[in-house]
Amino acid sequence: MKNVTAIIFAMTVIAGCSTGTGYTITGSDPAFIDGQYAYLTKEDNGQIITVDSTAIADNCFSFKGEAEYPVSACIIVGASQEQAKTYIDLYLERGNICVKKVKPEHRAFNAVGTPLNDIRTAHNCKMWDCLMDMQANGESQDKIMGKIMDIVRENIKENKDNLVGVDLLCQTAQGLEPQEIIDLIASIPMQNFPESVQAKIESTKRNAEMALRTVLGNNYIDIVQKDADGKEVSLKSVIETEGNKYVLIDFWASWCGPCMGEVPFLVDTYAKYHDKGFEIYGVSFDSDRDAWLNAIESKKMTWVHVSDVNGWDNQARNDYAVNGIPANYLIDCATGKIVATALRGEALQAKIAELLD
Repeated sequence: MKNVTAIIFAMTVIAGCSTGTGYTITGSDPAFIDGQYAYLTKEDNGQIITVDSTAIADNCFSFKGEAEYPVSACIIVGASQEQAKTYIDLYLERGNICVKKVKPEHRAFNAVGTPLNDIRTAHNCKMWDCLMDMQANGESQDKIMGKIMDIVRENIKENKDNLVGVDLLCQTAQGLEPQEIIDLIASIPMQNFPESVQAKIESTKRNAEMALRTVLGNNYIDIVQKDADGKEVSLKSVIETEGNKYVLIDFWASWCGPCMGEVPFLVDTYAKYHDKGFEIYGVSFDSDRDAWLNAIESKKMTWVHVSDVNGWDNQARNDYAVNGIPANYLIDCATGKIVATALRGEALQAKIAELLD
C-alpha cells in the first residue's frame, strides 16, 4: 500500500481496454535491465504475496494470469525483490495491461490499457500536473497539500463504486478528517466488492471512529504504562500533578528518524517552559528496551517516559488512532481537553509560548 507521495509521482495515459477471461501484462523500456527480474505481487486478505516472476530479456518482461475480480498489485523490478528500486502500482484485471513511461517529466512507470488502470493513471496525471504547476508558482507546501487533497476527495467521490476510489480513501485516510472518512464510507456500495475489500473498508472506518475520540475539544483518554524503573505511570496522574498546566502526549520510537528529528524542538521547549507548567508524557513504540532507554539518555529527554516495549502493539496507539509517528496531543490540565495536535518543529514552542507566556 502506497501513501499520498507515491500516488503523486505516478504517471498517466488513457488507453483502450481489452476483453477476455484473463490478463496480460507487458513492459518494455531501457530502464528494465537484462539479467534483472520483474516480480508481480498482489494484495491478498491484507497480505502482500508474490504471484509470479520473470527474467528481463531485451529490456522487456511479460506476465499472464487470471483475474476473477480486480485486485491491487505491484510490479517490482530489480536484481532481486530485496534490491529492487522500481515499483509499479497497478490493478490486476482482465485485459491487456501495458507498463510504460509516457511522459519523461513524470519519471515513473504506470500501467494502462484496462478500465481501472486508466482511471488510476488519469488521477495520477492530474495530481502530478497540479504538483508541478504549484511548485513552479512557488506555492507553499501547505497550499500544495491542500489542493492535492481536494483532488483526492474529488476522485474518491467519482470512483466510490470501484477499487480506485476505495484504495484512494484507505491510503489517504490520514489526510482526511475522521467524520469525512465515515461519511465517504457511508456512500460506498459495499456489495460491489469482495469480502477482502469490504474488510479493508471496515478497518478504515473503525480507525476513523476511534480518531473521532481524539479530535480537538474532546477529553483525553488515560494511558497507563510502565516507566524505565518498571513502575506504572498514568497520564491522568501527570495531568493532575500540581503545577502542570499543559501536558504533551508524545508518541515516538528510537528507531523512527522523524521522531529523532523532533527531539531538539522538544528538548528546547521543555527547558524553556517546564517551570511554567509544561510537561511531556512520552509513549514509546520501541520493542528493544535498551534502545529506548539509550535514546532517552543520549538525547537528554528528561521528561516522563513510558512504554509497553512491544512495538506497535500498544493500547495507547489504538486509543489515539496513531497510524504514524511522530504524533502528539496537547492536553489542557485544567479542563482535560485536547487543545492541539500534530505540533511539529517550531510549531510546538510557538503554541506553548502562546499559552504560557
